[in-house]
Amino acid sequence: MSHEFSVSRELGQGPDDASTRSVTITVNLQALRRNLATARRLSGGSRQFATIKADAYGHGAVAVAHALSPRASRRQYSEPASLTNEPTESVADGFAVVTLGEALELRQSGIRQSILVLQGPQNESAATQMSRHQFWPVIHDRQQYDWFRRHPDCGELRSWLKVDTGMGRLGFSPDEANRLLASDDGVFWYGVMTHFACADETDNPYTEQQVDRFNGVQSALSLQRSMANSAGVLAWPASRADWARPGIMLYGCNPLDRDLGEGVTLHAVMTAEAPLISVKLMKQGTGIGYAQAWRCPQDMPVGYVAAGYRDGIPRVLDDTARVSVAGVKCPVIGRVSMDSFAIDLRQVPDAKVGDAVELWGENNSVDELASAAGTISYELLTSIRGKRVYLDR
Repeated sequence: MSHEFSVSRELGQGPDDASTRSVTITVNLQALRRNLATARRLSGGSRQFATIKADAYGHGAVAVAHALSPRASRRQYSEPASLTNEPTESVADGFAVVTLGEALELRQSGIRQSILVLQGPQNESAATQMSRHQFWPVIHDRQQYDWFRRHPDCGELRSWLKVDTGMGRLGFSPDEANRLLASDDGVFWYGVMTHFACADETDNPYTEQQVDRFNGVQSALSLQRSMANSAGVLAWPASRADWARPGIMLYGCNPLDRDLGEGVTLHAVMTAEAPLISVKLMKQGTGIGYAQAWRCPQDMPVGYVAAGYRDGIPRVLDDTARVSVAGVKCPVIGRVSMDSFAIDLRQVPDAKVGDAVELWGENNSVDELASAAGTISYELLTSIRGKRVYLDR
């Protein structure tokens, strides 16, 4: 009998991870388009960089980009965009990613819109690829600036200068930005941008201070300007500029510390589901899961869901965590295991093995589950693992 193994077997690399797990991730592309249309309406005429970094926040960057592009850019269509009835309010003017690799993936898939690379080049040779593919680099560091200043195509690249107006992360100070914009260095400055630290806190005046600092960056050049992220679009009209950069709101999540305003609706784009793999009638006093941290207050049905922290379900869920079975919210009980977790089925006594459990989606907000884990929706969306399915209707 042969005992030969391939290199991939020896290294523990097997089939695509999505084919080996039980979670199904359904992405509703029509909901995505409606959310972009909302961002455009609230932006007061700003053009829209759809932010699709981190694989479009777990939704699949290539699919999301094509969904927000004119249909003529999709390989399965051949008619001009003007004949497709694609509403222009749901088509992105450009896309924002973090790395050159993310940008290359989009361009190689057929995306023709402008692509803003938020962290710019991570080495000197990356500037050449950015020029070749007509990416828009963000320059936020003196070393990057020196790379671009020396590059033979520095006068052709549409570079954006990032200003740190108080985020305390990437970017030049306003004074440094003014000096760079005033210098005759050959760099083609196309735009200036900043990022907000506290825009989700709607009563915090810090965002207004950042807007004022950004407006203090002046140039004799006619430059494009960009300030508003999702929270800026939703709550800070003063942050409107030439370009907005909506991110989390495109995926149906509210980044604010309050409810959305009247007349503003965001639609859940991702629905994450896993099946019930066991339903048991447990006796009063029975402990559930590791450390027996939860005990049944009475005889009750308990369901076991085929998803765990290996799939991106937070292990640290508190007693407010809920998932949905047949549209009914059911408490998560006991500790989340690597491959499963238990739920209280007293409100759904007829639930059976094979029934779908909505981890989050239209019936069960990802924001609420994230709150139960002491985190934010961004983390859950980018951590979930499973098979992706796309709906476009």
